[in-house]
Amino acid sequence: MKRWLGDQPWKMRWVQALLFFALFPLSLTHLWGIGAEIHEAAWAIGLYFALLWGYVLWLLVQPGTLKRRNIVIPTVFTAIVGVLLVLGIQQLPFVSLLYSATEWSFSPARLVGFVVGVGLLEEAVKLLPIFWLAVKLREIYTPREAAFYAGLSGLAFGVAEAVAYSISYTDLNTVGMAYGVVGSGNYVIMEFLRLITLPFLHCVFTGIAGYYLGLSLLAPQRRTALLLLGLGVAALIHGLYDFLAGSWLGIAMGAVSILMFVAYLRSAEHITEHITGTSAVSAAPTSTQAVAEVNTETAQPIGEHA
Repeated sequence: MKRWLGDQPWKMRWVQALLFFALFPLSLTHLWGIGAEIHEAAWAIGLYFALLWGYVLWLLVQPGTLKRRNIVIPTVFTAIVGVLLVLGIQQLPFVSLLYSATEWSFSPARLVGFVVGVGLLEEAVKLLPIFWLAVKLREIYTPREAAFYAGLSGLAFGVAEAVAYSISYTDLNTVGMAYGVVGSGNYVIMEFLRLITLPFLHCVFTGIAGYYLGLSLLAPQRRTALLLLGLGVAALIHGLYDFLAGSWLGIAMGAVSILMFVAYLRSAEHITEHITGTSAVSAAPTSTQAVAEVNTETAQPIGEHA
């Protein structure tokens, strides 16, 4: 991190980011004026905070050299195909029963519904493009890379979900104010939560699962076990958060999830050494080494970084 801070190109990117995040909201007022539709505003604000959290994620994870294509694939897939997959699978008999259990009163069955239904399904779908990039295309080589791309997938899902909820909140708020049931303050808070906090929590949940996926690449003999463990951990903390949401315990669970993610990243090299039995440097090939190995095996050129 220190050497990045002394790097002139990094300083330029930092200044550009500062200008963008400071001035983007101002541009929206000139783009739409007073004629903005709720879905347009929700997507714009959701994208704004997704980019902000993505920048924070990049600084936090320090994934190394990235391909633009590998950033676009999980974000676009999850925001569109992933959301549709979740909506479709929710209709299956057993899964729909698990989702129905989330509406029950406080009970063990409700917790199971959130963990095994909501948590497991959403985390598995968000991890799909990362698995494809890592295992099928072999475009991911380290746990940090996997955690970063998985975090982006989680952000994309969280923003798409937030936009849908924002539209429904607007309709409910309009009706509620007409009958004097709710006030605008509650609406603003709910929008704040959905568009800012929850996308980042989705990022953290999936980032943890992605980290385990990255570890599995370095220990093929334990790949299935590590994948299932990562998915299970992500589903558990996701489900626990949803189960406790609406109370102070939900805030505590959100804090625990973020601290877990940070702890994994701080211990990344040590965990890699423990899993693989080798040093972190020698365990994971660099992108250049990986490309050279593939070229040697196939004697075919590899595409340029997109």
